[in-house]
Amino acid sequence: MAWFKAYSTLARHPKTLKLSRLLRVDRRYAVGLLHDLFTWGTSAADKNGVLVGLVAEDIWSALDFPPKKGVEVVAALVEVGYLDETGDGYAIHNWYDYNGKYSEDKEKGRDRVRRYRNKREADA
Repeated sequence: MAWFKAYSTLARHPKTLKLSRLLRVDRRYAVGLLHDLFTWGTSAADKNGVLVGLVAEDIWSALDFPPKKGVEVVAALVEVGYLDETGDGYAIHNWYDYNGKYSEDKEKGRDRVRRYRNKREADA
């Protein structure tokens, strides 16, 4: 089961309020958008939050926005600071600080399963 840390301040954080204003949506809708971004990030981002190989179109598509609105959404997420532009694309801001432990545990679990399978194949 994927999870991310959701702080009680997210709903009324200045970045969330600005996101709501920029997108001209209700604050609660902006919180839902962030929840969608962060839950998707648990599988799409690496442990540092980098959305490896993904471009803006992939992000707004994953968040279920049509192209015209999607461009605006990604630009707003960058402007307020929930997404960072990197040389290779995008990263979820401070992802490791909020979700790094989960990402590392998930990677350790995959390694453990891989070792187990390799051992079973070698024993067979």
